[in-house]
Amino acid sequence: MSAQISVDGLDEKGRQEVAQLLQVEQARAEFQGQVHRFTEVCWDRCITKIKPAMDKTDETCISNCVERFLDTSIFLINSLSQQQRK
Repeated sequence: MSAQISVDGLDEKGRQEVAQLLQVEQARAEFQGQVHRFTEVCWDRCITKIKPAMDKTDETCISNCVERFLDTSIFLINSLSQQQRK
C-alpha cells in the first residue's frame, strides 16, 4: 500500500518541509525495523527457554548481542562510506 502526497500547491519552502518530514519518518521506520531485527536475532540466540523472569545471564547475552549487532552495523556503514569516497 502506497500513499501519495501532492505537493503541487506548495511553495519551495513547503516542499522542503514535506521532504524533510518524509526523511524523518523514513529514518524512524528504519530505526524501528532495526529494533525489530535486534529483538528477533538476539531473543532467538539468548533466550533458550521461557522463564517467569529474565535472569542476569539472559540480560547480559541480549545486551552483548545488541552491542555486537550495533558495532557490526556501524563498521559496515563506515566501510561503505569510505569506499564511496574513493
